[in-house]
Amino acid sequence: MQGLGVELGEVFTENLYNKRGNRENSRIVNLNDAVLNTNKSAWNRPVVVSKWTPEQAHERDSIIQELQGRIAAHWGFKDTRVLFTLPFWLEAIESPLFIGTFRHPHRVALSLRNRDQSPPEDGWELWRIYNERLLELVEQYGIALTDFDQPDELYLSDVLDKLIALGLDPALAARGGEFFDPDLRNQASSSVDGVSLPADVLSVYDELLNHHARS
Repeated sequence: MQGLGVELGEVFTENLYNKRGNRENSRIVNLNDAVLNTNKSAWNRPVVVSKWTPEQAHERDSIIQELQGRIAAHWGFKDTRVLFTLPFWLEAIESPLFIGTFRHPHRVALSLRNRDQSPPEDGWELWRIYNERLLELVEQYGIALTDFDQPDELYLSDVLDKLIALGLDPALAARGGEFFDPDLRNQASSSVDGVSLPADVLSVYDELLNHHARS
């Protein structure tokens, strides 16, 4: 998104698991964590939030004002927690535009295991919780989806086409594509053949694939 002119603020440009960073804004991540905590939840046991403190609302408004004050024509952010904190953000943002991404449940579970040694079964269940919520929002807002497990060229083309469809500058497409590095796709080479997923997890994954095929 940055390559296509979207202002993300101060983001992580490098970390242990991604040499180019996850491009998440630490103020937004920390605020989403705080709002989840106010709702007696957390990133690994999330609920859709229904309350927040005046201080959290003030920090949100400050972040929005700071991003809007930069010279870019568009601003935005990336954080999976927003699937559950979206009501909090919608209180202050009118007519937002969305793009969503998903990948195979087992590859997500493997990434989580690398970070915190959690068993695959826990990763599958957390994946299901997040992606069931994603499907709810896809239905509600008509969110375009990208499949992170597509072959490299197809994935890049899919992402750029859908970002341009949201109104980003097509003249910057080449610049946007420069950020993508196939070698940094964690677990991309991990085989999912023979992985037996729970029926409810597989059902959500199949529905995501169907939505992507139609978008």
